Amino acid sequence: MSSNQQSQTIAIGEWFFKYRDYTPIPLIIMLLIWSEATVVSATLGVLSICFGELFRIYSVSFIGTVSRTRSDSTGQRLVSSGPFAIVRNPLYVGNFFVSVGFSLFSGVAWIVAVTAALFFVQYYFIVKYEESILSKKFGDEYQGYLRKVPAFVPSKLPKLDNIDWPKEYSHALKSEKRTLTTIFVLLGLLMVLS
Repeated sequence: MSSNQQSQTIAIGEWFFKYRDYTPIPLIIMLLIWSEATVVSATLGVLSICFGELFRIYSVSFIGTVSRTRSDSTGQRLVSSGPFAIVRNPLYVGNFFVSVGFSLFSGVAWIVAVTAALFFVQYYFIVKYEESILSKKFGDEYQGYLRKVPAFVPSKLPKLDNIDWPKEYSHALKSEKRTLTTIFVLLGLLMVLS
């Protein structure tokens, strides 16, 4: 990739990063208009949403409130423990399961396909943007982390007795209050409209 293409990729990623709270709006509109939920689709959707949000809470308990920033600020240290030892972007893995969970809930296959495609496009650019920031801030330490830990799909899952667990979840739950509220409101709307 040329430096001009790399700069454009990073600029697109920065835009998606800044407006990531608003990019799900088209999905929400599609869900509210075309949802044809069944008991099976709703159950699968809720299970996926729950898994995604629990994984987000687990991840936030390691990274802290820096996950809620709207700027390019990063923490004072590179977080590489807990879920960050399994994948580099565990919050985005959680987001994927939440987003796909809502589309599964709808029971409409094309909504699932569109959601997955748009998710991958958006987060491809966001990750490139964040990697550029982290590379500048943490240098060789981050380059070693990039080589060792995959972006989204774990190369192998840790054994249960080797998993790092946080000391407490209260900060993570407080940080996730807005996300949890959005999930419950949208699920309530889908249940009423389906």
